[in-house]
Amino acid sequence: MLKNYFKIAFRNLLKNKGFSFINIFGLSIGVAACILISIYILHESSYDQHVSNSENVYRLNRDYIDGERVDAGIHFSANTAPTLLTDFEEVELSGRLMSNGLFWGAGSNEIRFDGEVTQHYEEGFAYADQSIIDIMDIVMVNGEAKTALSTPNTIVISEAIAKKYFKNQNPIGRSMYLNGNNERPFKITGVFKDFKSNSHLDFNSFITLEGEEFGEGEQTRWFQNNYFTYIVLKAGIDVSSFENKMNSTLMEKYIKPSYKLAGFAGWEQAHEREKMYLQPLTDINLYSTHVNYESSFRNDIKVIWIFGIVALFILIIASINFVNLSTAKSASRAKEVGLRKVVGSSRTQLISQFLAESILISFIAFILGIALSAISMPLFRTMSGIDLILPWSSIGFISIVLTSSVIVGVLAGLYPSFYLSNFNPINVLKGKLTSGVKSGGLRSSLVVFQFTVSIILIVGTLIVNQQMNFILNSKVGFEKDQVVQIHSTNVLNDRLETFKEELKKIQGVGNVTISDYLPIEGTKRNGNSFVNEGKEGIDETTPGQAWIIDEDYIETMGMNIVEGRNFIKDRVSDEQSVIMNQAMVKALRLKEPLGKRVSRYGQLYEIIGVVEDFNFDTMKTSVRPLCFFRGTSPTITSVKMNTRDLSAVLVSLEAKWKEFVPNMAFRYEFMDASFAKMYDSVSRIKVIFTAFAILAILVACLGLLALSAYMVEQRNKEMSIRKVLGASVQTIFKLLTKNFLILILVALTVAIPIAYYLMHTWLQDYEYRIEMSWTVFVFAGIAVIVIALCTISYHAIRSAIINPAKVLRSE
Repeated sequence: MLKNYFKIAFRNLLKNKGFSFINIFGLSIGVAACILISIYILHESSYDQHVSNSENVYRLNRDYIDGERVDAGIHFSANTAPTLLTDFEEVELSGRLMSNGLFWGAGSNEIRFDGEVTQHYEEGFAYADQSIIDIMDIVMVNGEAKTALSTPNTIVISEAIAKKYFKNQNPIGRSMYLNGNNERPFKITGVFKDFKSNSHLDFNSFITLEGEEFGEGEQTRWFQNNYFTYIVLKAGIDVSSFENKMNSTLMEKYIKPSYKLAGFAGWEQAHEREKMYLQPLTDINLYSTHVNYESSFRNDIKVIWIFGIVALFILIIASINFVNLSTAKSASRAKEVGLRKVVGSSRTQLISQFLAESILISFIAFILGIALSAISMPLFRTMSGIDLILPWSSIGFISIVLTSSVIVGVLAGLYPSFYLSNFNPINVLKGKLTSGVKSGGLRSSLVVFQFTVSIILIVGTLIVNQQMNFILNSKVGFEKDQVVQIHSTNVLNDRLETFKEELKKIQGVGNVTISDYLPIEGTKRNGNSFVNEGKEGIDETTPGQAWIIDEDYIETMGMNIVEGRNFIKDRVSDEQSVIMNQAMVKALRLKEPLGKRVSRYGQLYEIIGVVEDFNFDTMKTSVRPLCFFRGTSPTITSVKMNTRDLSAVLVSLEAKWKEFVPNMAFRYEFMDASFAKMYDSVSRIKVIFTAFAILAILVACLGLLALSAYMVEQRNKEMSIRKVLGASVQTIFKLLTKNFLILILVALTVAIPIAYYLMHTWLQDYEYRIEMSWTVFVFAGIAVIVIALCTISYHAIRSAIINPAKVLRSE
């Protein structure tokens, strides 16, 4: 019987080619979408799970509580990690990692190997303790894992770096020089296996922290926070209890006394303003969007949920098509059901027959869906920015796909099977059975659901695009256009100032500044504490950024000084002066800031200017307090161009670079491109969201196209009689489209409040955001109505213009 069920099912597919194509193609699109999104979700959810003992590995995080505002941070003092290991028996391992580029060697570097003269640029340098190798389960390809970073001036490099520069040679024992410093070689003591794409660490080289001293007191001060801290808890430790103990012990024994000794006001209430907690290693990728200075390439659990729901909805919409078309074409199966019942078929047998057809359609659709996902995978890799692959060799993948095809087939075919098998054979054979047109309550509800989802996706796509355009094109307080960043200029050493002056002479160059502190992600940041003169030890200190710039910085960046003046070259007093932004003036509660002095760790600086606030973080956060100090921060030189012939200026810049550094490549980047990189994750979301919104609408329209064809077919005689009685083409077109348009309007009414709520919630993540306009919803409504009309018009117009004699000749 089973073989017979599928044989008849296959014949029915061939008999109803249009119905079969729409069902199979629509469902295959849904399957392909689900496969692609599922692989994406599995990848993003699997971060760091390859680390052995990952369930006991944590990163230390901290919340800074200021009234109703909570800022999350991940940087701690140098002595936090060793103290956790020595003072807490619950801790099995602890280690530090520093990658923020604040200190020499972290971030990106120009490198040279012993015996060579050529400089090479590489990114992904970090300082690390020896214990990080064990905590992160870093696999060493060459070298001893237990001792690779245990001695000063050592470095371990990735397998990719080793292959790039040493081919098949063993680099162990070779020396690496950073940024032209020939006085300090780093000995290569190990080569580690490249990090997997689902690791939150993506470094190429680790420099040892053993013996490093980054300035006086940096290794002992509890308020100088520059390091990520990772720990491994012993098995069975209650995390919540440990967090309470950790907060209490560290705060009372170390942090408060350190704050008191430094003269910080409010040190006694430090435990109320700072809360430390442990973040599981496997949560870092999806649960860190609230953390300051976390990588912009971290994903968001909310995005994962949204993509998962969208993919599921596409599959549901495709399944709805099957239900709608099966019930709509019930008349063509009515006599078949009646005859089967007359000759002895039971209802169970009929249900089995229709379920077999449904499962067959689902199985074919799943096979086609796998093929479509394989074809689309290269494009999806580009859209997502992740090197995803289909797990062909995984038995689990094949099993899940096959099982899913059966489950979807059964669920999609369940209602049509019960509906069709319930026909009364006497009524069917007497011709009294309606064709399913009038009993379409469920069908109408499903159409409303399909287009509700489609409208929500259209609105979401429009809002995401508007927000992205707002971010990239709005005024951010500085000029990012036509600014070129020349990298690694620190190798020029004492010739850097001469290089700067030479660049200024190039035609088309407006101004030049030297500073590693730029209002884009990936450049230096330096958090300090400030307090008004005379209020040391009385007022609480104000946290803020301390940026080192030269006298040309503000003009080159197109910033606006609202009070006072800029730094003046060679004026000695300006070395003890500060220019602050409006947010810092407000935070220090200064009404007339000029001439007043502010203290930074006991050193006083006179306020000589106030610059208008500008965004130096992503626009998800408000502008934070910041101070400019005059000095040298030499790695990046920024050139403001005042000509449209950018290519000619770039040629001149490169030629000048070759004059100064003939053995090193000229590397540059436009600031507006760097700015856009800060929002790569949102851009990827926009592209993926738009693509799947289009797929959802396409699948819904496929169903509407087939459904309208069947509805028109069932009303052909009615429309022909109306034509004979004088009805116009416009009247018939209106009659055939009216019901569908009513369903679309109902869907629009349901979708608008849902879409508004969802997008309003999403926009709350941004401090600077668009205001949602009613025009977005109007456009979405018009778009859906136009799409629906275009979809159903073909069959409606064809029915309206057909010769009634052809339809009524047999009546």
